[in-house]
Amino acid sequence: MSMKARAERVDVLPREPRCRICRDPDVRRLVNEMLDWRGFPIHLGCGKKSVVTFASILRDMEPLNEGRDIGDWITYNSLWVHAKRHYDIDGVVAYWGARIFKELRMGLRG
Repeated sequence: MSMKARAERVDVLPREPRCRICRDPDVRRLVNEMLDWRGFPIHLGCGKKSVVTFASILRDMEPLNEGRDIGDWITYNSLWVHAKRHYDIDGVVAYWGARIFKELRMGLRG
């Protein structure tokens, strides 16, 4: 993804203050960059391959959890929820659809 496309995408991605990942902009940027690689093959050598998964992303995030309170740790569940609600296109479309509907309803009332 080009830098321009990435910058445009950042403008439309929802930021949810209750999300453990969205709370910190640096963590959010790092996680979203890792999620860009989800599903890509990794060549391990000797003919072995693997793919980038939520579990492998979570393993890479372990150093970030060391300095956080236990309630703020990035877990498999929080990573999955962030990916589905705030990163994947379906979640982004659902967020903006609901927000536009709410704004229109409030605007029509008065």
